Amino acid sequence: MKGARILAWVVIAIMGVNMANVAINSGMDHGVGFDTFLAGSGDPWQLFINNDLVTGLFFMVGWLIFRESGGRMAETVAWVWMVMWWGNIVVAAYVLLALWQSQGDWARFFLGRRAARLPSLRLVGAVRGASALAALAVTIWTGTGIVAVGFAPIATFGLVMGFAPVILSLLLVASPARVATPV
Repeated sequence: MKGARILAWVVIAIMGVNMANVAINSGMDHGVGFDTFLAGSGDPWQLFINNDLVTGLFFMVGWLIFRESGGRMAETVAWVWMVMWWGNIVVAAYVLLALWQSQGDWARFFLGRRAARLPSLRLVGAVRGASALAALAVTIWTGTGIVAVGFAPIATFGLVMGFAPVILSLLLVASPARVATPV
């Protein structure tokens, strides 16, 4: 499990540096990469790379949906949406969460709720409040970005599809999961 944790953190570090490079040198104001993704489809190799990425993410999403069955549907939707838009940085974050929840048991890691009841993150009120404020900030920032691109269809689609799952995820962190109590 230690090796998987290290690998996930390496992926997060590499992708974090790449995201910082994009933010500094290109910005997020032209569709959060969606326009670039589409523009590359004219080159056969870029189309191959794009399809390879997406089909690999579909494998991950299949496992994620299988592992999360029986949990909060909104959380599963948020994870799937985040993985399909933001890629392997989110995959690595999910793997870290699954490793933490598994508590060293590979069956729990791969099977999730099918293997056993999983621990939930217990977050203090300040973290939940900060997540709600962050969701509001990202919403405002996204709206400002949409106005800045003059509601251009591809850029607007990219901004909405790219940041809506971030907003949803932050709202889910802000709202605690309700655990059924025995009657």
